[in-house]
Amino acid sequence: MAAVAAGLKAAVRIALIAVPYDLGREDVGSGRGPSAYLKAGAAEMLRARGHDVAVVTVQRQAAFSNELQAVLDVDDAVAAAVEAAVRDDSFPLVVAGNCNAAVGVRAGLQRGGAADAALVWLDAHGDFNTPATTETGYLDGMPLAMLCGRAHREAVKNELGSEPLDETAVVHAGGREFDRREEALLAASGVRVVQGGDLRDSGPAVALDPVLGKLAEERRPADGPPPAHLHVDLDVLDPAAAPGVAFPSPHGLTAAQLLEAVDLVRRRFALAAVTVASFTPSRDDDAGTTLAAGLAVLQRVSAE
Repeated sequence: MAAVAAGLKAAVRIALIAVPYDLGREDVGSGRGPSAYLKAGAAEMLRARGHDVAVVTVQRQAAFSNELQAVLDVDDAVAAAVEAAVRDDSFPLVVAGNCNAAVGVRAGLQRGGAADAALVWLDAHGDFNTPATTETGYLDGMPLAMLCGRAHREAVKNELGSEPLDETAVVHAGGREFDRREEALLAASGVRVVQGGDLRDSGPAVALDPVLGKLAEERRPADGPPPAHLHVDLDVLDPAAAPGVAFPSPHGLTAAQLLEAVDLVRRRFALAAVTVASFTPSRDDDAGTTLAAGLAVLQRVSAE
């Protein structure tokens, strides 16, 4: 099993999985984020910490037919890469264009025998829309709902073979922009929600850690901390800390608060996989602020 208690406490094998797609379209928009990380030396940074790093770039196998099918084709390739990493006793560290890649990560964890992993989702948006609740039809507003079996359930099952997550095993933190019916659906679900305003104003130690602690205690096995998949959408950050995202949202976390949140997850759980999504290089500032924020997350989850 590739999960490592409290983060990566020693040199390990890492599969750095790049997903260069934006809603199934290759090398456009946020799909250019993964290559920017690689060009900036993400693999070398991890190797400098003593880790054995293999870079894997996933490829959609089928021609683009429609957005949902293309996204699921990408997710199937992600699932294969994650499963291979887990079976090879490597840690899946995924840099992705969109949050929908997390659907593939979860499928890969299930295929690899890590179906019991909880999910901690850090995001400015709910990502809990369904075709019935969405105000825009935007597919990347649905990945958490897809993971929980509330959106495109049959398509996910048929294409990826994955089962829905137990909603009570999910924490959503940092949200501050929701569609009206999406917000109601999330509130009525079993997902544990830490509002973005509370997370920013009170800080992760006060607002997030008690929720993580309760979830970890409920899911703790006899022989160590419970496994979890950590998903980070960089728009959870305030635009001052991450201008280079597709949908910046004001009143977000500082860079230091995001790293503190990551540390809290690492302290409570054995990380089964990490996903970092939504870096859009064309929107970043000249200083590369968003690139630096994403690299800092990669560095933090690989820290001793």
